[in-house]
Amino acid sequence: MYPIRILLFLFCCALIHPASAQSTPPLERVVSVDFANERLDNALKIIAGKGQFSFAYNSTIINPSSTLTLRTTNTVRAILNQIFRGTITYKARGNHLILQKAEAPEQAPKSFILDGYITDRQTGQKVSQVSIYEKTTLASTVSNPYGYYRIKLSTAIPSVKLEVRRKYYFAETVTINARQSHKLDIGLTPLPTQAPLQPLTARTSIDTTRPAVIVPQPVAVAIPVDSTPLPRSPSPGPTIWDRSKSVLTETTDEFADWFKTTRQAIHDANLAGDTIYRDMQFSLFPFVGTNHTLSGRVINQYSFNLVGGYSMGIRTLEIGGFLNMVGGDMSGVQVAGFANAIGENMNGVQVAGFFNGVRKEVLGVQVAGFGNTVIGKVQGIQAAGFYNMTLGTMPESIQAAGFGNIVLDEMSGFQLSGFTNVAARSMTGFQLTGYGNITGGNMTGLQLAGFTNFTIGEQRGWQISGFMNYAGRMVRGHQLALINLAQSSETTPYGIFSYVQENGYRRLEVSTDEVMTANLTFKTGVRRFYNIFTGGSNLGEAGKPLWSIGYGFGTAVDLKRGWMLNFDLTGHVLSDVDRYYWDAWNTHLRLEMGIEKKLSRRLALVVGPSANFFMSDYYRTKPATRIDVPLFSTSDNIFSVFSTGWVGFRAGLRICNP
Repeated sequence: MYPIRILLFLFCCALIHPASAQSTPPLERVVSVDFANERLDNALKIIAGKGQFSFAYNSTIINPSSTLTLRTTNTVRAILNQIFRGTITYKARGNHLILQKAEAPEQAPKSFILDGYITDRQTGQKVSQVSIYEKTTLASTVSNPYGYYRIKLSTAIPSVKLEVRRKYYFAETVTINARQSHKLDIGLTPLPTQAPLQPLTARTSIDTTRPAVIVPQPVAVAIPVDSTPLPRSPSPGPTIWDRSKSVLTETTDEFADWFKTTRQAIHDANLAGDTIYRDMQFSLFPFVGTNHTLSGRVINQYSFNLVGGYSMGIRTLEIGGFLNMVGGDMSGVQVAGFANAIGENMNGVQVAGFFNGVRKEVLGVQVAGFGNTVIGKVQGIQAAGFYNMTLGTMPESIQAAGFGNIVLDEMSGFQLSGFTNVAARSMTGFQLTGYGNITGGNMTGLQLAGFTNFTIGEQRGWQISGFMNYAGRMVRGHQLALINLAQSSETTPYGIFSYVQENGYRRLEVSTDEVMTANLTFKTGVRRFYNIFTGGSNLGEAGKPLWSIGYGFGTAVDLKRGWMLNFDLTGHVLSDVDRYYWDAWNTHLRLEMGIEKKLSRRLALVVGPSANFFMSDYYRTKPATRIDVPLFSTSDNIFSVFSTGWVGFRAGLRICNP
């Protein structure tokens, strides 16, 4: 039974092995060879057979009679490097390797190429996604999934230092003495498992694979020797398993990830502790310019972008035809035809045809054709054709927008808009809008709106609107609108209807007077000034107006000990005698003085005299009254105006608010 299982296992492995080999590029496949005076053409056949691929080459470039002695286990690329010593180049096409004769080097080459493998010094494994770059020219590359890299460098650089960075590994700086293409393998030392997740001081080494003087001879591959001790740190760090993961798995929330290529995102993750300073950048698109793929780590004094540009920071001026993006801080002036986007802080001036966005704080001026958005604090001016939005605080600032302004924290200064202003927590200053102002906390200053003002907390200043005002508590200033509402008020609201919940003045009164048998009256506002809504009826009594409706204002004086004195001015419209409608205007004005006496906490009696003025466009006598103390009576036949006055009374029962 067991031999059968072993045979099945070996059979499955035989099926799986070719498939797995095919998934690895030919140059990266690992083979073992042991040649002793083997003909070169036979050696190539043996390598191709073990690597399960085929060679394609012109037989004239290889001397078949030459022999080879070599014993090693390595990648196909490394074995070919040892065999041909740079005299042959090779390219992979599918499962084939094409061999070609290397071109003779130029007498004075302008560039040279370094290539090789990045390996883990502890495990010997190849390390992928390693950033390799040179600071002067910003030439850069990234090691492939098999740890192989290739970078082209200029021979005109006075001092060539290759910077090697990989997340969770010590940084390496390799000094290159030779200005000639050659192979250079580089070893990386992983951070200790107790190391912090932050960039450390770079380790330095010297490329010893080539002498400083160019010598045209075969090259031996060597790993640089470290010259500095390993730093130590007490805080917890990543495990070996963490180091093997893609560096991109932990950078999904980086600024502007949506437009980065994989290589650019890898650079930003690996070079988190490296900052490169350049005076100027010229770019066509983000990452297509003089900063190359290292734009995310470069801070420029000036940046000029034909379509769009991206950099880590700007210190003086950036101009873009369409889009400017900065991953870090921007100070100075930034101008774009469409949009500016800042990943950190902005100190200066932003001007965009459509949109400005800042991820953290702004100190300065933002001007946009459509909108400005800031996630952090703003101190300065925001001006936009449609909206301004700040999620943090805005001390001593100005917002001006065609549609609306929004501050989700505290605001002091001015908000001016065509439709609405919002200060979610508190506002100190001035709010002016065509429709409505909203303050989620306390408001100190003036709110002026075409339709409504709304303050949830304390209002210390005037509220003026065309329709309605609301305040949690009016402390200073006044409310002026058709409708005024407040939880409590220490000041006087002025409007057609005012209602104060806690310390307001409210009376619901049933009364009688000399004109109407029964009246129902509601008074609301504050004691110093309240609104009066009233209606009356003669209950169908013949020879008298059937009904009346009226509105007025009043004030009350507290005489203490349950006594109060009211002075009310109301205007009434009376129906015609014995009819439910009127075909002429009948105006009745009453000036009353009422004396109120509390019977209980919620109930009171009221009685008092009144002075009355009546005017109609028909020649007639005054309405029938229960008492008749006339003051005057006149008529004008030319204009058909009749007016009269008398002294009346009111007596009633009131339901009072607490």
